[in-house]
Amino acid sequence: MEPPTGIILAGGYGKRLKPITDTTPKPLIEIKDGYCVMDKQLNDLRFAGVKRVVLLTGHLHELVKKKYGSSWKGLEISHSEEEKPLGTWGAIKKAILDLGLDGPLAIMNGDIITDVDLASMFSNGSHPVTILGVQMRSPYGTMEISGTSIVSFREKPILPYYINGGVYHVVDAHELLKLSGDVQAPSSIENDVFPKLAKSGKLGVYVETDPDVLWKSLDSVKDLEETRSLYSNRIDKPWGYELVVALTNSYLQKKLYIKEGYRTSMHYHEKKMETLYVVKGKVRLEYQDQPPLQLEEGQRQTIEPRTVHSIVALRNTLIDEASSPHPEDTIRVKDYYLR
Repeated sequence: MEPPTGIILAGGYGKRLKPITDTTPKPLIEIKDGYCVMDKQLNDLRFAGVKRVVLLTGHLHELVKKKYGSSWKGLEISHSEEEKPLGTWGAIKKAILDLGLDGPLAIMNGDIITDVDLASMFSNGSHPVTILGVQMRSPYGTMEISGTSIVSFREKPILPYYINGGVYHVVDAHELLKLSGDVQAPSSIENDVFPKLAKSGKLGVYVETDPDVLWKSLDSVKDLEETRSLYSNRIDKPWGYELVVALTNSYLQKKLYIKEGYRTSMHYHEKKMETLYVVKGKVRLEYQDQPPLQLEEGQRQTIEPRTVHSIVALRNTLIDEASSPHPEDTIRVKDYYLR
């Protein structure tokens, strides 16, 4: 399958994040030291098989161009700059025409942070355009009421609705231009193009069924603070992420999240002994010198030092890892991703 050309919408003013966005474009805002929103998005796209990404810029476009240039970690980077605001559809249309883009596209809003499996989304669409659908979480706690009595409280529950997740897969760029008809800039792909596609049966959805998968839009200072708090001990990986829960002189505790179909490197530890406990999901432990072992929810396995192994996720999987306190003790024998 031909890999899509990535497109990141990064031209907005980010007015709700002022004064930060007076000097820093929204996608370049750091969510931890040395790591910004666009760094994560570009990594997610390249680990999903994308080879080229076009950055659609406007406000402070020169800073984006200076940071990423024409290539970044093996990705070919192109830039499409707006002289005046064109809206999301105007910017996309300009890039398609000016850069001669054809074939499939993977489009992302420049303020989205998510752990959704993009490779799965890009390979499973059955419509000309597919939107990521994520379940909506209430921003407030809710009350369960019986008559005039409050029975219980629920803290920010998942609601029975889906929202536009800000990631779109397009089968063919030229077909998208045809389907959009005479929509002119400035215009919005969300408000001016998608409703037309929906009416003609050309718009599909890729539903993220796991409500615990990270999805966040940085729409406010509060969103940014929550994301930075989340990333204070989190390290993104090609296969998901690891989160350090505790590190003492006696032990190390981590959480590992591995996306379905992804795997860790084949690696070993010189000194570190670790026990893996599957909180959610299902994995296969592959060893270099012994048969594989499958672990399901509630099962655990201890791995001795110098045992070469890889963890393969058969479903989206969350693992609690308890080990001896050796956080840097990892030797890769084989890596499956360009890091």
